[in-house]
Amino acid sequence: MSNKIIVGTDFRAEADRAIDRALKLGEEWDLDVVIVHALDPSLGEPPPRAELDRRMRSVLPDPEMEVTFRYPMDRADYAIAGVAEEEDARLVVLGVARFNSLRDFLLGTAVDYVIRHSPVPTLVVKNRPTGPYRRIVCATDFYPPSRHALEKAADLFPDADLQLIHAYHVPFEGWQKAEYVRKDVEKAERKVFKEFMTELRPETRERVTPHLVYGSAAGALRKDIRDSEADLLVLGTHGESALRHATIGSTANELLRSLPIDTLVIKNHE
Repeated sequence: MSNKIIVGTDFRAEADRAIDRALKLGEEWDLDVVIVHALDPSLGEPPPRAELDRRMRSVLPDPEMEVTFRYPMDRADYAIAGVAEEEDARLVVLGVARFNSLRDFLLGTAVDYVIRHSPVPTLVVKNRPTGPYRRIVCATDFYPPSRHALEKAADLFPDADLQLIHAYHVPFEGWQKAEYVRKDVEKAERKVFKEFMTELRPETRERVTPHLVYGSAAGALRKDIRDSEADLLVLGTHGESALRHATIGSTANELLRSLPIDTLVIKNHE
């Protein structure tokens, strides 16, 4: 099993939070942490190695702690995904993305690229870490990627409480307002939810609290996150291509952007 956590930084405050979380996870899991700062050739001559090391040390909670620095000569998105593959990483940790250009709006930010191309799960850190993840919310649409994500999260965080959320609505609701229609849809959704639960590993199923919620996925998750005081959201994704991202979007991508909580995105490789 891999013994590396990869965390990217561009020296912004958002990246500092990602570094702090990566170091905490490295301590919890007894894994080495590799901090990556990409040297984009298009930005000109990079600073000397000694200056880069000094800047890296300045963002660490303890400047003397043992970590590895990597400075690949490449765009940030390519560099981080590449280092994750080279190091056989277990996890990639990143700060919140920002939009830098029209290309980001069309094809996604560097975070989006890493999520689609990294061979391992990607953790996007939005909040300052104060402790280990104890309350985890997982979204499911009953497709294999969400089941794979839930099982993977259970493995990564064996002591955490797992809340499993599925949001549903009545198709063409504007034309089907009768109460019995909604009840029939709810009954069907509960049946599928039960079947989904039976497909989980027994040890995972015992830790899961299922929630069937009427409404949008974002609304249901936002309410559960608030009510349960969850500190991590887990999403499964197919890892769709940049073209699909540009043309029809992604539910996981929208939830990643809209919910104010650290988010672990796990790609299904099957």
